Amino acid sequence: MTSSNFPLSNSDFPVVATAFAVERQVLTPELSQLFANPLRWGNEDKQKIAAGLLLCLSSTIGQTISDVKIERLDRLPPNGRDRGLIDFKLICRLRDLSQVHIGICVLPFADREVVNEACNLLLVYKDFGLDRLCLLRQNKLMTDASQLPTCLPRLLSADIGGHFIPLKFPDLLTILTTLSVFQHKQQHQIANDTIFAYLLQSKQLIENDLIKGILMAAQVKNSH
Repeated sequence: MTSSNFPLSNSDFPVVATAFAVERQVLTPELSQLFANPLRWGNEDKQKIAAGLLLCLSSTIGQTISDVKIERLDRLPPNGRDRGLIDFKLICRLRDLSQVHIGICVLPFADREVVNEACNLLLVYKDFGLDRLCLLRQNKLMTDASQLPTCLPRLLSADIGGHFIPLKFPDLLTILTTLSVFQHKQQHQIANDTIFAYLLQSKQLIENDLIKGILMAAQVKNSH
């Protein structure tokens, strides 16, 4: 999926804007409850967030955001060595024309044993053809150093080079609202191209801090 090349008509804009407002209103209390209780996050949330990010990033293919051009998105084999932890791969190009392969891993779980097991698998992310690994996780689970799973700091250390990007409520709400609008497009009587055109015109994705954080990680120089 890529963004539409057609401008959004004046009559279409309020229709799509209303669809986004309706879906956002439905999702807001659900997401608020999740952020209030990190222990409730599970694999279903991981899958939903990853699907929303994949969809939103696909709508920006061909665009340049924060000096990074988004070229394509690839899925990793679900039964690979990472056991499906890495949700997808983003391929982008920097200003110096070098290409960077970024692995996106949504890891919302609070269980320390689960996270430790995951991080041990992710330590070798370069073996999966990746230059960077972006770990997406609630900031609330990262603020208490004494509660951090032992393997997580190592994954994010300079010698390994993983990048932590916090899942913040406003940014994630935009991502999940976009996913929900696409899922209910028939109900709202809007087409894919119309939604893509709205996203392009409203700039809500290219100004999203979650997406910008991923693209900023693409520009970080490896120290090893």
